[in-house]
Amino acid sequence: MKRFAMLLFLVSTPLFFSCNSDDDDTPTQIDLNLISGEWDLTGIKSEDGKASATISNISVNGDYNVSGKDFNAEAIFTDGEPNTFTSSGSFISVASITFATQDPIEYEREIPNFIGAGEWKAEGNILTTIVEGVKSSFEIVSLTEETMSLKVEINETIEQQNITFEITGSQVFTLTKK
Repeated sequence: MKRFAMLLFLVSTPLFFSCNSDDDDTPTQIDLNLISGEWDLTGIKSEDGKASATISNISVNGDYNVSGKDFNAEAIFTDGEPNTFTSSGSFISVASITFATQDPIEYEREIPNFIGAGEWKAEGNILTTIVEGVKSSFEIVSLTEETMSLKVEINETIEQQNITFEITGSQVFTLTKK
C-alpha cells in the first residue's frame, strides 16, 4: 500500500512540468490577445489517466484521476518583450488510483506554488512557459474573455523504491479571468 501511495504522489507531481501535446491535427483558432490578464485557477480534471508498474514480477495496471480542491491560486500573464507571468497561491491536488482488485487509493497533496514565474509565449493553440529554464507546453483547449482551459499531456516514466511507474493521460486546468 505504501508503494501505491507513493505512486499517487508521483502522479500529482508532473501536473505542471510536463511535455507538450503532439496529437493536434487541427489547432483550435484562438485569440491569443485574450491570454494577458489576471486568472484564478478554478478547476482540474484528468482525461484517460493510466498507471502501470511491475511489482514483484507482477504487472499492475490501473486508472488514475487527479482533481483539485481548496483553490487559492492565481496567475498573471503580462505582454511585453518578453512576455512574463507570475503566480501565487496554492490548491490541494487529490489523486486517486484504482487497480482492478483493490478499492481506490486516494492521496492529497498541497501544491504551494501553482506554476511559478517566468516567461510565456503562444503560437497557434500552444502556450509555452519557461520557469527556471524548464520549458512546458500546454494545449489551449478553449480561450474566451472569461475562461481559459489548458491541457497538458503526461507520459512519464518514474522510478521510486526500485519500482518503475509508467504514467500516461492528460490534465485539463480551468482558469477564470478576474
